[in-house]
Amino acid sequence: MSNRFVVRDLPGPPPRVEKRGPAEALAREAAALALVGGRPWAPALVHHERGVVVATRCPGEPRPLDALAAADARRLGAVVREVHELRRAGQGGLPWWSRPARTLGDYRARRARDAERSLAGSAHSGLALRALAAPLPRVEEDEAFRLLHGDLVGANVVWGPGGPALVDWEFWRMGDPAEDLAYLAETNALPDAALEEVLDGYALPGIGARVDAWRALVALDAGGWYARQGMEAQARPLLERGRLLTSGLRPGR
Repeated sequence: MSNRFVVRDLPGPPPRVEKRGPAEALAREAAALALVGGRPWAPALVHHERGVVVATRCPGEPRPLDALAAADARRLGAVVREVHELRRAGQGGLPWWSRPARTLGDYRARRARDAERSLAGSAHSGLALRALAAPLPRVEEDEAFRLLHGDLVGANVVWGPGGPALVDWEFWRMGDPAEDLAYLAETNALPDAALEEVLDGYALPGIGARVDAWRALVALDAGGWYARQGMEAQARPLLERGRLLTSGLRPGR
């Protein structure tokens, strides 16, 4: 999580967390918690007012996701699948888009344009559009969009006695579930074996090829976001990873 927020624990029972910061971001988080609250893998919304969200505290602590045991990686994959299956839609996108995307291909193309805006003027400008050359397998579903967490970094996965729980929902949206999984892989530098275990727990045939199509783009998008926040240590490896993944791609391929 960036330094845009001030977070403090509140005494229980039950233990709660108060988060203060930008009103629009916290309104989105409150909306997400209203959707997912009550599940064992998410906090429950206690209170929301402008610039403030109070939610129950999920027991446990984050841990580095690149060193998960195989069983825990599979448990995480199963939880992410539960999130994605909670809500389906025929369109999706981000709140600042002028209109929703109605196909996953259009959604990915517009996410690439988002990333290009954050990379403009840098040495990585143009790479997000090049990433679109990685073929996205076609999905033939009337409601192909799913509920995404949108920010599956290790700090947002809390490990407690009941398994993994997901916190910090400000970036939720209806989108391509493969994007969420690719973001999990790239921002946490998951080894290939760990990602395979996550996908095994996710248990959806063909999802691996869709994740591969997203990996370069999400690395560049996340790297550009971190760079805009002045978080160069986080931005640098993601941007270099995006450059590496796009090195063999050519537009129109």
